[in-house]
Amino acid sequence: MVNSDVIHRSIAEAGDLEKIRDGEISVTDVFRSLAHHPAQVISRWNWKSALLGAILRASFYFTIYQVSKESWLVTLGAVIVEFSFRFVTSGISGALVQSFRRASPAWLAMMIVMISLPVFSHTVEYITHYAQENLFSSIFAASENKARQKAFAISVLFSVLSALFNLFVMRNGVMLVGAGSETKSLLQDLKRIPLLIIEFIVILPNAILKSIRTGKILTAVGFFSAFGLSVGGILGVFRGKWSWAWTTALGAWAILLVFTFIVVVVGLFLKSSDE
Repeated sequence: MVNSDVIHRSIAEAGDLEKIRDGEISVTDVFRSLAHHPAQVISRWNWKSALLGAILRASFYFTIYQVSKESWLVTLGAVIVEFSFRFVTSGISGALVQSFRRASPAWLAMMIVMISLPVFSHTVEYITHYAQENLFSSIFAASENKARQKAFAISVLFSVLSALFNLFVMRNGVMLVGAGSETKSLLQDLKRIPLLIIEFIVILPNAILKSIRTGKILTAVGFFSAFGLSVGGILGVFRGKWSWAWTTALGAWAILLVFTFIVVVVGLFLKSSDE
């Protein structure tokens, strides 16, 4: 039997987690590998996440700014800034998420991604757009109808969900970069995403319900709490308003509770239909 210390050491010495053939890697070993070889995040920069993430976020900002009736000059400035920095950070975030795709226990990897990635991306987002409107307003016009605050608020919830979604699809072999034979073309990935979206919608409610069924109540509470606290906490910290934190957290919990209830009802309906 191979000594566990040898296994941990071999993982830490590997320059890239994708070169490790083990089916599962402990969360501790993932952190150990990233600490010893941080450059792998750059060498495995996820261009798929970068491209799709930048397009989605830029479109998101465009919509919010237009709904807020900002001028075209202000809107285009925000879109350009958002696309530019998201292209860089989404690629890094994608590489980090991919590092955790085989991490175990899965629930811990999920919580780490759900909290750490949004904190990272929104730190950059807040600084970038703040600088845009307060330091470079002569180049990129500042918003006039508080569109930036609105976009940032909604963006936090979107980031938590997108981080979880990225981890989910990568665990299913989609949106991978530098993963050898597991890496598929972007077109092949896009063909699989619609079905994965349907599966993803119920992943967190199912994780909570599974934990309850197996008697892991604290784990279920952890999933539920982490979702709302990560959304509310990030928004509250960056906006500097306690009211934003708790109201957003309550909203996130309400959404999750409703989805969990729907999953229970649908599950009971399908079970009764089979009988």
